[in-house]
Amino acid sequence: MTLAIVGILLGIAVPSMRSMLSGSELSASTNHLVYSLQSARSEAIKRIVPVSLCPSDNPDAAKPVCGESYDKGWFVFVDADADGVLDDDGEEVILRSEALSPAFSVTADKIISGGVLFSIDGVSSNSSGVPIGGSFDISHSGNGERRIVRIAASGRIGSSVPYDSASSDDKTTTDNTTEGGTK
Repeated sequence: MTLAIVGILLGIAVPSMRSMLSGSELSASTNHLVYSLQSARSEAIKRIVPVSLCPSDNPDAAKPVCGESYDKGWFVFVDADADGVLDDDGEEVILRSEALSPAFSVTADKIISGGVLFSIDGVSSNSSGVPIGGSFDISHSGNGERRIVRIAASGRIGSSVPYDSASSDDKTTTDNTTEGGTK
């Protein structure tokens, strides 16, 4: 009888624990991307030079190259000429991020799929200096949970749980928007 009760309790607890752990891992992955974007923005303001974050197939390489997919990682670098390319003329890597867990995928809007450039005043812009905004969709392949990271043209960075996310039972949205690195 006791063994049956323990079996029932484990049958209820284990799926809940898995869901909680995957939700926690998704939040940590989202926060890591937000941190990288905030670091790029604050370094651009602090150093008074454009700074870019771009996807890379090998962000740990001695001289990483910008790629097409954030799934394998990304890096943040001083982009003095604002061309989205890490050049040999004094541009340096500030931060490197390895790939997230294979259970996650990161999809960026087309306008920021090749990278995000922050100007010296913290505005996200294209190489011509035109302010742009966009978003990243981080999703868990196993359970459909998602988070959205948005970058406004002003450079403001925020994350939220979309209404259609599998983790959102009550369909509420959480907005962890930050301005200037404060929460």
